[in-house]
Amino acid sequence: VDNLGYGYVGINADNVKVGDDGSSDASKNLRKGLATVLAVYRDVCIDSYYGKWANVINYPISDTSWAAPKVTDAGYQVAFSTDVNDNPIYTDGMSDEEKYAAAKQAALGFFEAAGYTVENVMMCTLASDALKEIGMELRVTDIANASDLFSQMQAGTAELFAAAWQATVDPDMYQIYHSQGTSNYNYDIKDAKLDEIIMDARSITDQEARTLMYKDALDIVMDWAVEVPIYQRANCFIFSTERIKIDTLTPDMTTYWNWMNDVERLELN
Repeated sequence: VDNLGYGYVGINADNVKVGDDGSSDASKNLRKGLATVLAVYRDVCIDSYYGKWANVINYPISDTSWAAPKVTDAGYQVAFSTDVNDNPIYTDGMSDEEKYAAAKQAALGFFEAAGYTVENVMMCTLASDALKEIGMELRVTDIANASDLFSQMQAGTAELFAAAWQATVDPDMYQIYHSQGTSNYNYDIKDAKLDEIIMDARSITDQEARTLMYKDALDIVMDWAVEVPIYQRANCFIFSTERIKIDTLTPDMTTYWNWMNDVERLELN
């Protein structure tokens, strides 16, 4: 069953910026350039690691949520797939190598808009190497103790970080994206319009109206380029038919209802 949560790469707006203003267009373009190169490698990485047990997502929200944008929705867009002029980076039929080259070319456009001086681009296959070839050094640190990473995130000293959110049944965005949210230190977003949408969505129960509000909120988060949605994975429950009477097991488990919700009905052999 799909996990109630998703994986992402976060970017702290106060630590990855141009000058002193993490909310400026230049700072957003800097982060968009980085996010564009990271995003293009999502498919190959998730496919090689998770196989069929995960899929790439395009918005910073669990795909299991009713508020998650659907491919068929108006305005749905693949994460970081447009250039600095809002034109599509990729075309149908592109090979992986062509996509990687196109992503690097688009990143150059964002970096130039951010005020950087850039030169020509070469081919490669990893995000860190790709960024290095266009003048950006991405240092990847594999932290053995997760608590060290979380300490840096909470202290607001982390720049980029790979982690996963555990979502809730209600997709309230206050904790993570509101400027006063208890987890806002991850991204340091300070956006009055985003705050207003989040508070308005909290005040009503109309699911259809809230879905539209949250889509607007997610678009603002993506414009800040502080989160690169990576994957939605599945959880696996494994049972021994020698020990459990399978016909007493919850027959159609979902993200929101699994065997533990019916544990009182479970019988052993």
